[in-house]
Amino acid sequence: MYRPTNHSEHIYEVGVVDFFNARHAVGAETIHSHSWKVEVRVRRPRYLGEQSLISIDEVKNTMRHIFSRYEDQILNNIPPFTFQEPTAENLVTYLFEELEQEFRGIDTTLYSLTVWESPTNYVTYGLNS
Repeated sequence: MYRPTNHSEHIYEVGVVDFFNARHAVGAETIHSHSWKVEVRVRRPRYLGEQSLISIDEVKNTMRHIFSRYEDQILNNIPPFTFQEPTAENLVTYLFEELEQEFRGIDTTLYSLTVWESPTNYVTYGLNS
């Protein structure tokens, strides 16, 4: 069945992948390093006549701003991981909250964030929709 297009239902999604290097220890593990791969997906409505939404560079710069705090550091020494274990699940949740604050006020929604601690293991955190 044909359904007319309603432009108010269309959204853009921009995805950016970046990396940062940091060490951590969980439980009784010894401190070890990861090259944390992080994928951010942001969404924004498409407005009639609009040519662009948010630049990929803007998303990447926001990510770099947040990640620079962790680059070449031991996560266990940086709050909130001084009292909460720096598991991939806790890291993805905290990074999501940090980035979500950065995107407020620019009519862009952080939809999901995925953190890989290895090429085969990842955790995704995001909106339920």
